[in-house]
Amino acid sequence: MSGFQVYNSDSKILVDSDFRSTLYYDNRALGAISDTGFYEVNSPFGNGSTLGFLPTDYWADGYLRWIQLTSGKYGMPGANLMEANAGRMVRTSRTTAMQSGYLNVYNSAGSLIWSANSASKMPRIKAFVDIPSAYDLQDKVFSISLTFNPWILSNACPGNLTDDGAVTGYSGLMLKWTGSQLQASYVSKNQRNWSQTFQSRGIRVPLAQFVGI
Repeated sequence: MSGFQVYNSDSKILVDSDFRSTLYYDNRALGAISDTGFYEVNSPFGNGSTLGFLPTDYWADGYLRWIQLTSGKYGMPGANLMEANAGRMVRTSRTTAMQSGYLNVYNSAGSLIWSANSASKMPRIKAFVDIPSAYDLQDKVFSISLTFNPWILSNACPGNLTDDGAVTGYSGLMLKWTGSQLQASYVSKNQRNWSQTFQSRGIRVPLAQFVGI
């Protein structure tokens, strides 16, 4: 079947027979970090002295990565710069097997792309960090109030850190969870700033919930 779609009460599409959802793969704690404070990445949330790197296997290719921050923690997910014990991470994949069952939906090639049995393994997008175009996020704080602790799609968070042995540069989206607000700021040093990169179009970062996690 092609062209089958289901919408919710807000007219947002939930099921599309031409597209397969990503499914839960695994989860782990955002625990110990290395090189704590080595790079002084200054932001409205701190001077970088508590930031370090998670093990590289946390960021293996082929997955979507969703992070949930503990209250009071912050970091630059796109550059793998986080505080120790910052929260949790779920990885999802489009290669995880879909389980056949009630309300199966197939694409035009006959492949199962949605089922009620697998729906609980799908991230449920509940909100977005929407930084509008023309908004100046450079070294400023943008806040969104939430009634749940979100799983943040870190793949959608720009972040970069470079070090050639003489000059260090960084740029990216810093995020902090206060317990009721998700706060965002864009920082840069010796790299392109917000006005040179995203200000003309803004940024949209999905925020999800997972069933039973």
